[in-house]
Amino acid sequence: MMNMITQIQTLSRREKQIAMKIMEGLPNKIIAADLFISERTVKFHCANIYRKLNINNRTTLMANYYKDLYDMAS
Repeated sequence: MMNMITQIQTLSRREKQIAMKIMEGLPNKIIAADLFISERTVKFHCANIYRKLNINNRTTLMANYYKDLYDMAS
């Protein structure tokens, strides 16, 4: 099974940008403003990210990502 860091590399360029913004703790509205896209587009990309990574929400994305970073550092 691939770890979250490896899985993130399979995302599109825009999905990676949004995933990184999510991991900064930013809400969809701020992500949309930062990337000059609509909030609805951010939500669309989030749904694709969750589907591709087989997760359900941003909390799981963040938890798995930081767990993998911790495991790599250990």
